Amino acid sequence: MSLFGYLLMLSGWLLTLASLFLLAGVGQRLLFVAAGLAVELLGLGLLTYRYRALQREAR
Repeated sequence: MSLFGYLLMLSGWLLTLASLFLLAGVGQRLLFVAAGLAVELLGLGLLTYRYRALQREAR
């Protein structure tokens, strides 16, 4: 699950970066940047969940 979280964070970053170069309208860019940030937050949430689960198992 942690690999999936890392891949989500990477894909969100790439989505944000690609939108800045490929889209012309400011509204379109803003929408894709928001979507990329949401994907990054989802990946960070998965990593946090996995980290906490590993900490509980170590006790």
